[in-house]
Amino acid sequence: MNANSFLEINSIKYSIFLSILIYLNYLFWFFNIWDFIKYINFILIIFTFGYFFTSKHYIDYTYLKIVLLILFIICIGTPTIPNDSRNLYLFSAKILFYESFLYTRLDYGNNTLNHFLDIVFSKPKLAATLSASFAKLLGFWNETLPKTTNIILILPPMLFLMSTFKDKLLSTLWIFLVLFFSGKLLINGLMDGVISLYFVSNILLSYMIIFDKNTSDKKLLYFLMFLFFSILSLTKNEGAIMLCIIITSTVLLDFLYKNKPNLIFLSIGSFSLFPLILWKLYFYINNIKMEFLQFGSPIDRFISRVTNLYDLKNIVYFLLHNEKLIIALILFIICSTLNFKKEKKLIYFILFNFALYFLILMTAIFLTPHTVLIQLEQSSVRIFIPLVLVLSYFSLYLIKSKSFFVNKDK
Repeated sequence: MNANSFLEINSIKYSIFLSILIYLNYLFWFFNIWDFIKYINFILIIFTFGYFFTSKHYIDYTYLKIVLLILFIICIGTPTIPNDSRNLYLFSAKILFYESFLYTRLDYGNNTLNHFLDIVFSKPKLAATLSASFAKLLGFWNETLPKTTNIILILPPMLFLMSTFKDKLLSTLWIFLVLFFSGKLLINGLMDGVISLYFVSNILLSYMIIFDKNTSDKKLLYFLMFLFFSILSLTKNEGAIMLCIIITSTVLLDFLYKNKPNLIFLSIGSFSLFPLILWKLYFYINNIKMEFLQFGSPIDRFISRVTNLYDLKNIVYFLLHNEKLIIALILFIICSTLNFKKEKKLIYFILFNFALYFLILMTAIFLTPHTVLIQLEQSSVRIFIPLVLVLSYFSLYLIKSKSFFVNKDK
């Protein structure tokens, strides 16, 4: 194994270790563990994050280090403005900071608080627990410092995705595309940029483990996949949908090429959803409903809108004016056309995931408790960022000559 290969395996191990600490932080809140254990764990997170900047093993990631530092400076120098960021995610972290209890909502009874707080409390809380742990370690709450933990959250997937590129030019292009397409979504307190990176990483991990015969060190990748699956599902409601889509696409393609599912993959996928299922079950038992279920019949809402020409025209209009999605789609079409014979299986896998998530997004737009036009005006760009980054990353992945994780002993 040469030095470069050792460097890449180190990147995988680092991503695993930091992800373990992030996941443990959530579990300590989930099981209501003593605060001093949370403090110790978060101090380890800070030291692990800092190790990336100081260790000689990661000298090839200079551009990523610079970008992370710039994002941190921007994050602490800008107020939290988006409504969803302040009212949903940052507010959740603030509640955890003052209450020190993940299940505060269950103590009140469903009739004492309004529908808005039902929405706030029922959201997945992994990112909020990370921000709350940081604020508790500081000893005070403000509107800027806690959201900087998003930068810690994006490091494992960014490092993993960059580790698959030998060419520094491709790594630099990937950083550029991430900033160009998602930019402020990584640091403004919203989770769309974060779950986008985990979505891309989990698609790649699933493909490498199941379909790439040249992939070595699969035990490490299985472990990383479990952690990334878990973090994705616990960060935002859409994360669980993404995870189900990845599992479905993998099983479909597995049946298409091998006529049998990978039981280890299915077991890991199912087990990684278990904490989220427990979280949602607590709120279901206490009659706390998701946003889609709080106002009228979602089925009637869907039928009325899917047959409404005005709503359909608005959706088409916003899709055609989504420059980021169009650019990423054109780039992927060009790269996949040039590499179709060589990478047909990978291209099918990407298209399966793209099509399924696109259909889910369309369904969510029709089900929104707001009008379709308001929903599109508020979120038509950011909700498509996961698909934009999937198309962008795998366009670059198709450009490179071969997978980096090759067993040199063969």
